[in-house]
Amino acid sequence: MVLRILIFLVSLLAYGSYGLPGLGCLAAAAAVSFLAARLYGKAPWLTWVSIAVTGASLVVLKLEPYTQWGLLAPLGVSYFTLRLISYNADVAKGKIAPEHNFFRFALYALYLPYMFIGPIEAYDPHRFDNPRFTWAGLFEGTARILWGGFKKLVIAARLGVVIATITGDTETYRGLFALLAMLLYSVQLYADFSGGIDMVLGISRILGISLSENFDTPYFAQSFQEFWRRWHMSLGTWLRNYIYIPLGGNRKGKLRKYINTVLTFLVSGYWHGAHYLLWGALNGLFVCFGETLKTRWKLLNRVTMFLAVSFLWAFFVWPNTGTALEMAASVFTAFDPAAFLTGFCALGLTLGDWIVLAAACGLLWLCDLRPGKLGAWYVRQHPAVQTGLMAVMAMVILVFGMYGIGFNAAAFIYSQF
Repeated sequence: MVLRILIFLVSLLAYGSYGLPGLGCLAAAAAVSFLAARLYGKAPWLTWVSIAVTGASLVVLKLEPYTQWGLLAPLGVSYFTLRLISYNADVAKGKIAPEHNFFRFALYALYLPYMFIGPIEAYDPHRFDNPRFTWAGLFEGTARILWGGFKKLVIAARLGVVIATITGDTETYRGLFALLAMLLYSVQLYADFSGGIDMVLGISRILGISLSENFDTPYFAQSFQEFWRRWHMSLGTWLRNYIYIPLGGNRKGKLRKYINTVLTFLVSGYWHGAHYLLWGALNGLFVCFGETLKTRWKLLNRVTMFLAVSFLWAFFVWPNTGTALEMAASVFTAFDPAAFLTGFCALGLTLGDWIVLAAACGLLWLCDLRPGKLGAWYVRQHPAVQTGLMAVMAMVILVFGMYGIGFNAAAFIYSQF
């Protein structure tokens, strides 16, 4: 119980440090959802009102002009609201019983590690019941944190330098530079996002708390359907359970299935931000019809898949929709290999940085090629060997990592959504 209280207090202090009004909004929303679920037996409509109000608040906060209205989105509100909606919806559907212990529910709603980037967990009344420290958890959790730091600081940070250079001058860096930015962003986003999730899972493992995995080597997928089963899996599960299936899923014919799929991805696009609607619609269409593009060659399917996904990340590389479409089109209209070769050396990285980046990406690829096996091998080793490996990884991060000044949750790309 002491550890649970400590975790809760640290979470409150962290949110409070980003602004007491934001913390107050989150606490109030959690209290309303808790009470609405408690009263479901007597007043079912309150639960549905809670779901509607929570969803509407997220819709408003995702609108581009909300800052012009003097509104400020609380830290982690995107993930927070989805958790509250899933809890109330599961109570309303009879999947779980209403929670009677507000502290237990508040710990679920405000648990700090997964507030910035997920995973988006459905409510489990026993997940935080018995957090406890063990030496095995310490070794495994620390290794996971270091692996996440490696992906974030050694890979994603270097790629960010190149991408910032290219996106900072759309007149000079077009054509092949735009293609390079989209391809590198695919790797940067994966390293940054999955690295952050590794840290969340590692911290939770040290505390004795089990959370869901959020990635399953998505760039080895051979179709859009498979990619979205492997990428940000907790969000995909949430969208399937609370948007796609309630819309009718695939139970009402093929045309309705396609419509429901596109609508679900439109919701996903809007969840990222109002200007990502086109990105969501295109992903939905590719999920519906992308299977027709598959060949019998797995490698070709994976390469094609990676290229297609990278082009759609253009909406994230250049957040303005018009600019994103223009830069993606420039790959075909401004194809200039000579200018690309001339300007490549001026993208912000030294030769040494490129070598480190290539080696780090190679290591990431090898680990994803055999998912889970490296972790299982590490767990089997003697604690002295585990300690030595962690020391080596920490040294690699210290020597080759690229750092900003101080910690900022927004430094993780997906915390912006």
